[in-house]
Amino acid sequence: MKRPLLIFLYLLLFSTPAQAFDIGGFGIGGSGILGERLEQAGQALSLASALIPISDEEEIILGKRVAARVITRYGVEDNAATTYYLNLMATAIAQRSDRPDIPYHVAILATDDVNAYACPGGYIFLTRGVLDMVRDEAELAAVLAHEISHVTERHIVTALRNSKLMQVGTDGAAAAFRTPGPLLDQMTSFATDALFEGLNKSDEYDSDQKAVEYLDRLGYDYPAMFDVLELLESRRKQGATKVLSKTHPSPKTRIKKLKIATRKLSLEEPTGIRMPNRFAQHISSPEKDTS
Repeated sequence: MKRPLLIFLYLLLFSTPAQAFDIGGFGIGGSGILGERLEQAGQALSLASALIPISDEEEIILGKRVAARVITRYGVEDNAATTYYLNLMATAIAQRSDRPDIPYHVAILATDDVNAYACPGGYIFLTRGVLDMVRDEAELAAVLAHEISHVTERHIVTALRNSKLMQVGTDGAAAAFRTPGPLLDQMTSFATDALFEGLNKSDEYDSDQKAVEYLDRLGYDYPAMFDVLELLESRRKQGATKVLSKTHPSPKTRIKKLKIATRKLSLEEPTGIRMPNRFAQHISSPEKDTS
């Protein structure tokens, strides 16, 4: 199947009336129909590699706890239509990712700072600032693909695995998830700190590259990832990425690294598919949301 056709097949779902989305029980909106679909898709949770003593199910438990702390810090927009659109896009990207067998959840953080966060287990947050920055669906897909790749590559889980907390061993970690207590609280704090304080630079470069690969697989115009980084550089100069700039390599460095990485990838020709009109139709600020 040709890549451009994949986009249109996946996103035919956009003709469905937008429904409110419930992010893992945190009560964003009402009915949570999309959440039910995603939960059904992720019922058969497989164990992670034996080298990582945290199963998919345990990772989702951890991610839900971290997501609660993100929501507590920033608050979430009550914008059902746009949230639904973001979740459909994330589902389409995830299905072409390296880890399509877990449910992904996306919500909008109520802050104008340009940023995005990927909690373990598929909980993704985009700020209102980043939604106002991107200009078309391909650029939005690039942001989502970058965050999804943090989950597919288990960046926070790997950092946790290598921490002193995991000296309790596989049995101790499993017990912590079965009976929540101080150890799980410490794991949650470690993962939250990793999220807010920043991952390794190599993880960010890796996610930029994976985002290009995922865009290419789905059929979006993958140079959109470079355009997002250019936009970040522009916003950085305007002082709109204060938090992001503290936790990520500079956009210029990321562009340089990504150019080198993409030369080694077997990418098809860019499709030129950007979809600015559909993007404009579905992205709205809370005051403009009439759903």
